[in-house]
Amino acid sequence: MLCVLAYSLIFFLVGSLQAVAEANPAAGAHKGLFYNNDFTYLQDPCYDGWALGDSLKLMPAASGDWGTLSIGGQYRARYQSEIGMGRVGAATTPRFEDTQADFVLSRLRLYGDWKINDLVRVYVEGIHAEGTDDGGDYFARIIDVNRGDFLNLFIDLKLTESLTARVGRQELLYGAQRVVSPLDWANTRRTFDGVRLLYKKNEWSIDTFLTYFVPPNPSNLDDANSDIGFYGSYATYSGFENFTLDAYYLGFDNNLGLGNDFSVHTLGVRMHGGLGNWLWELEGGPQFGRQSDVRGGVDHSAGFATVGLGRKMQTLPGGTTIWMYYDYASGDDGAGNFNGFNQLFPLAHKYLGFIDAVARNNIEAPNMLITSKLGPKWNFLLWYWHFMSNTDAPVPSIGNTPAQNASKDLGDELDILLKYSICPRSNILFGWSHFWRGNKINGPEDADFLYGHYLINF
Repeated sequence: MLCVLAYSLIFFLVGSLQAVAEANPAAGAHKGLFYNNDFTYLQDPCYDGWALGDSLKLMPAASGDWGTLSIGGQYRARYQSEIGMGRVGAATTPRFEDTQADFVLSRLRLYGDWKINDLVRVYVEGIHAEGTDDGGDYFARIIDVNRGDFLNLFIDLKLTESLTARVGRQELLYGAQRVVSPLDWANTRRTFDGVRLLYKKNEWSIDTFLTYFVPPNPSNLDDANSDIGFYGSYATYSGFENFTLDAYYLGFDNNLGLGNDFSVHTLGVRMHGGLGNWLWELEGGPQFGRQSDVRGGVDHSAGFATVGLGRKMQTLPGGTTIWMYYDYASGDDGAGNFNGFNQLFPLAHKYLGFIDAVARNNIEAPNMLITSKLGPKWNFLLWYWHFMSNTDAPVPSIGNTPAQNASKDLGDELDILLKYSICPRSNILFGWSHFWRGNKINGPEDADFLYGHYLINF
């Protein structure tokens, strides 16, 4: 842990030396997927700012004869204190028991982006993720540790002015990340091996892919699992004046042969936009398919929906925005029918509570989100959830399912975040969450989650 804290201090001091400017374009250069980073502001002759790592971006390769090379990365260190969140002593320790764990997670990402010419590009990104609790009994999650591996390793070939083929290892991120995400909250992130066709012209963007999931292996190089296939197409149209429309098909095959094989297919639509101070978002769709013969060869029929209405509160300080959401996902009926929605590969931590006690399956959740700027560098978030199950079947959790009964009252959760921007590419985040267990949960304890992290991009 001392090494982690030492590295964090070094990166903090370096980050603090960066120039701070409210409109500095360096602040938005790093994207949710680093292979989408945009450093074109460095080509603007009027730009006279500076941020850590700028000198390693858009460097001429072989005096410019071989295009440009950009090198950079990210360092993040996070302290977590978990009470009643399980995984103490063994992976099977349930939530809402008398457990406590304190530990530190750290990760380093490094990338190289070589744009050889207008037709060919090579991108590589590696990760080293570690966890430590100084000899405690915390049982690390599979998403906590990966000691040296590739997140991305692909080549882009531009086939036409509007169409690009991408082949190799690559992270996926679509829409609001409710169904497909690299899961940045995890210490390891999520990635796939496969091929994609990327089409972009005018207001249309269509991404079609055929991939296999790459599970993290803490001590060896990760390999794609050919028994876990993920494929589909995600289209976005941005030509409407006040809103954007997404439409997608996602296929997910699990052929691990463990008695729970399945093939499910999800059709979804997402619309989001605003008019004046009002904001709105809709997402959802049906899911169908078939369970394995071991489970009776039963047809799968499910669905999910999210409805949100927000408003920018001009009368309140700090650009406060208030959202009211309602989340729904179908569940099995307990009679052998498979109607539970499969949440696919989501950013599960962002939605349905930061304590990660609930998955997008057999759930109804009215919730309220408030965001605000408390100053030039401070951002505040408050999210309150009320969880209900829509059948008497168990509600799957992100970790391991706590003991449950037939009640529909799963509980309530309050999430609070406070983020301080040190400079355009560096921040400190503090968070606290509490889960008040409802009548459905038989565990004796509520859950608390306290954490803080330091992050710097370079």
